[in-house]
Amino acid sequence: MNLQSVSRRRFGASIAALSVAGLAGCTGDENGDDAGDDHEFDLDNPGDLTVQLENEDGEPVSTGVVVTIESLEENFSATFQHDIQGGELSGASLIYEGEYRITVESLEDEFEPVEETVTLEEDEDETVTIVLDGATGDE
Repeated sequence: MNLQSVSRRRFGASIAALSVAGLAGCTGDENGDDAGDDHEFDLDNPGDLTVQLENEDGEPVSTGVVVTIESLEENFSATFQHDIQGGELSGASLIYEGEYRITVESLEDEFEPVEETVTLEEDEDETVTIVLDGATGDE
């Protein structure tokens, strides 16, 4: 038997797909007739996004920051603050392919907000390094 590791993003996408499949039988007309109902639900399968945060000296930055990841094509955004370990945010559970805006803001006004854009393609992992001028590195 071969066991495979499942990321949080793929697990969440699977749950969403199963929920839609479970509801599919509930969409017929009042007589139970599903004729003409040819709707499909296709999930995107973007690669994993890793955001690395560092100051101008190359030191990792993990505290005092908020990272917002927003899809420029879909109605989706997520904010992360406590999920940053060793200057790295990974496993952001993104389920759409396409272009994203990453915004990093200081909670203590150490630096100006920084924005980067990245495009996630099917099964292509992306790593974005963002330099935060003036941020305090991890100790």
